[in-house]
Amino acid sequence: MFLSGNRDGVIISVQQVSIHGTIMLDVAFQLKNETIPRSARLGPEAISGALAPGAAVVVTFLMNVVTSIRVIC
Repeated sequence: MFLSGNRDGVIISVQQVSIHGTIMLDVAFQLKNETIPRSARLGPEAISGALAPGAAVVVTFLMNVVTSIRVIC
């Protein structure tokens, strides 16, 4: 279990979801040195950069929950 900090990864897929009119993003990603993909549902305020499949990202965790994703330029 990864409690807190940042990990490098790659985006697998991104899907926009509307929950009672609030736009959220369902993001599937693969962390470096892991074999099982993970997923997170985040609001647009937690995303930095344009997410697209294949994009390199830094995923921020707190208590093993994804709190933000930042695209690496």
